[in-house]
Amino acid sequence: MAVPTFFTAAVRIGDEVIYHGRVLVLRGLEPMSVPTRRAEVEDPATGERLVVPLDELEPAPPGFDPAA
Repeated sequence: MAVPTFFTAAVRIGDEVIYHGRVLVLRGLEPMSVPTRRAEVEDPATGERLVVPLDELEPAPPGFDPAA
């Protein structure tokens, strides 16, 4: 699945993103020339870093609380 252009234009390194219901911080992106791009994200509570498919991320709305 292709990553929507609006997603990559809407987020920046350091922004919060949602991955499978978890709020994570975007730390890096693979180049646009990579066919199936991945992103490096970090859990702000634990410091755990993950590399995940970019098309499984979505921008976190301001004030998003997954526990709500």
